[in-house]
Amino acid sequence: MSTDITTFIDVTARMEELGCAYPRAGIALLPVNFANASAADLLQASESATVKKLLKEADIPVDDILVPGRRPMYIKNKSADWAAPILFVTAAFYSQNPSAISVALNIIGNYATDFLRGRSHEGDEAKLDIVVETKGRTSFKKISYSGPADGIMGLDSVVRRVLDD
Repeated sequence: MSTDITTFIDVTARMEELGCAYPRAGIALLPVNFANASAADLLQASESATVKKLLKEADIPVDDILVPGRRPMYIKNKSADWAAPILFVTAAFYSQNPSAISVALNIIGNYATDFLRGRSHEGDEAKLDIVVETKGRTSFKKISYSGPADGIMGLDSVVRRVLDD
C-alpha cells in the first residue's frame, strides 16, 4: 500500500484553459489526463459513471466540470486492478461538508472492495487520486493511493491533514 502527496498543477488556471466550469457545490471527477491533454483529447476513467452514480445516490453532490456535449472518451483499464476517476475536492466544499469526504471515500472503498472480492487475481489493487484545493485556491495537492480497496476508506484523514496544512 502506498499513499503519496505531491504538488499538483493550478487546477483553476487549467480549467480556464480547457473551458471547464469550476465546481461550485460538490466533488468533481477530473479526466485522467487533465493535467496535460487538450480539451479534445481528455479521457475519463471507465469507472467514472459508476462513481458518480454511487455518490449521487448517497446525496453527495457531484459537479460536472465539462460543458454538456463535450464529454471525454472513456478509457478502459485492462489490468486486474480497479482504477477510480480523479476526485477533485475544493476547500469550500470541504469546509461546508467535512463529513461528505469521509462518506464518499467509504462508498468508493466499499464498491471497490466488492468489485475486487469476486476476482481470482492475487494482489489486485485499487488506485485512486484525489486532488485537493488548499484554502484560497493558492495551491493544489494530489493524494495518490494504490493498495487494498479497503484502504480507500482511511484516506479521509489524509485529505483532512492536507487541507489543514
